[in-house]
Amino acid sequence: MKQEIKITNVKALVGKDSTIAKGEANDCMVYATAAAFDIDYDKAHQHVKHRFGRTDKKGTGMFGIINGMKEMVDLRENLNGKFVREIISQPYKKYHLHGRDVNRKNRVSTFIKEHSQGTYLILTSRHALVSKDGEMLDNNQGGSGKAFVRRAFKIEPVITFQP
Repeated sequence: MKQEIKITNVKALVGKDSTIAKGEANDCMVYATAAAFDIDYDKAHQHVKHRFGRTDKKGTGMFGIINGMKEMVDLRENLNGKFVREIISQPYKKYHLHGRDVNRKNRVSTFIKEHSQGTYLILTSRHALVSKDGEMLDNNQGGSGKAFVRRAFKIEPVITFQP
């Protein structure tokens, strides 16, 4: 039996009350940041512009995102009490085929099924989306399940210890 992934339109969750969102285009990284860190669109827009070098009404470059995420890890920067715990580069799935092991690139749908717990910000070749506890949060209406995962970033809450 094929396991279906629930797809939620992130525009309805975080962008409905934003005046900035109404005039934007190519803003999947803004929506993904808002969904991953549980912040509103306007705050995510500001963060993506500052941290990843996004220009208004233009997409965010892969190089800028990867460098920005590395900086967030190195600086232990938190956003709304959450931080980037882990960077997963080019995730693969291992298959056993004709007596040998073969590595194949993970598609978004496979990645979400294999990482059904937790929050992941996922990058494909030209898109960003979020997986939250096995649910795909995407600003594409039908989801992006067939795209190959280029990078994924595990987002976790900051744990504070109180003596």
